[in-house]
Amino acid sequence: MELLTGELDGFNKALNKLQRLTRNVEDIRILPDTSEIEKLLEHHLRQEKERTLQLQESVRALKEGFTKASVISKFQKWLHYIIWATSLVIIGYLAFKVSKIEEIREESFSKGRQEVIIILKGYFDQYPECYEDYEQWLKKKDIVPNRK
Repeated sequence: MELLTGELDGFNKALNKLQRLTRNVEDIRILPDTSEIEKLLEHHLRQEKERTLQLQESVRALKEGFTKASVISKFQKWLHYIIWATSLVIIGYLAFKVSKIEEIREESFSKGRQEVIIILKGYFDQYPECYEDYEQWLKKKDIVPNRK
């Protein structure tokens, strides 16, 4: 019995102590205070806005610089265009001349043929025996078929 009484007495003391601690805990009021975090966030947001504005200003300045910058001067551009135009005119002229080559060839062939005939006629007039040999050769040539 005495043991049971001692145990109950210890239990009651522990219970009283627990009640006192519970009252102390209940009296403590913890208020969530986020003001410091909010201040830090506002400060950070202000810094980010300033950095963003600086970046935007830098990008705008770069864009203006790029629009004003010219890699090739106007003189070089016009010189380039003149060279292109001249090249096109020359190519067109040469194409026109090449298309006339067949006519020039035929005309040159007929002129050359006439000159050869005139020269041969003069030669045959000077050497009639060669003309007779030539006529015999022509007859043999007409008899023998082409063997190509």
